[in-house]
Amino acid sequence: MRIEMEFLGSGTSSGIPTIGCDCAVCMSSNPLNKRLRSSVLFRIGAGDDERRLLVDVTPDVRMQMLRAGVSSIHGVLITHTHADHCHGLDDLRGLYWGGGRVPLELWAYPESLESLKQTFAYIFDADYDYKGIVKLDPHVFDQEPFDLAGIEVLPVQVIHGSMRVAGFRIGECAYITDTNEVPPESIAKLKGVRLLILDALRRAPHPTHMSLPNALETAEKIGCERVFFTHINHDLEHEAINNELPEWARLGYDRLRVAIEEDGTISVTEPAASDLPPPISF
Repeated sequence: MRIEMEFLGSGTSSGIPTIGCDCAVCMSSNPLNKRLRSSVLFRIGAGDDERRLLVDVTPDVRMQMLRAGVSSIHGVLITHTHADHCHGLDDLRGLYWGGGRVPLELWAYPESLESLKQTFAYIFDADYDYKGIVKLDPHVFDQEPFDLAGIEVLPVQVIHGSMRVAGFRIGECAYITDTNEVPPESIAKLKGVRLLILDALRRAPHPTHMSLPNALETAEKIGCERVFFTHINHDLEHEAINNELPEWARLGYDRLRVAIEEDGTISVTEPAASDLPPPISF
């Protein structure tokens, strides 16, 4: 079965360029340095049998779905409830409409679901009679695998400062964002993953995110064949950093698609130049 991960966004919480910043990366004309907030779309299978699972609902989700050409999905996975990962929840209404107004399955940790119910009370209020909102079918997970749209999803707990965040493994692919530590028991869950997307905020240490050296070390512990980094801030210039990395590791970027094909090969599909984010002028 083919499993693809598409980078809907690869940037840190502020996005790149960052408001008010005139650093070289924020002012860069290279579209690979333009980063919406971090999210990924799993595409499992192909053709009419393809299942599309959205990981996180960023404030940029409307633009992310439009430029990815996605009008319907089969489920939503929430890593945690920091604003840059869930505050686009209202915009799921377009995907709800595109999916025939069938309530969208949404899976999260129990504490994350409770947080969403507080922030977006009207979405979860059965008595709220306004029709122009998304309808959700909420579920919780903890440590055990669960079934979403016929796909087995394994949650992988990681540490993000003082909170836990869910990474997700599907087959030989895994996505882990917003972490400064992947505990040994989670490393064990990730053994056998060949294709990994992993948090790497910047070069220097950070209290709640992995630095680039930490992320490389973690990828080596997992033993993956290829790793692509995400949740990148403006300390990391795309071309310069890639020139320093080993061949099996690269910075991710918006619209990049990485997959394990049905024959077991790992493929990397770069977007056409016309599909990349345009330069931003001030």
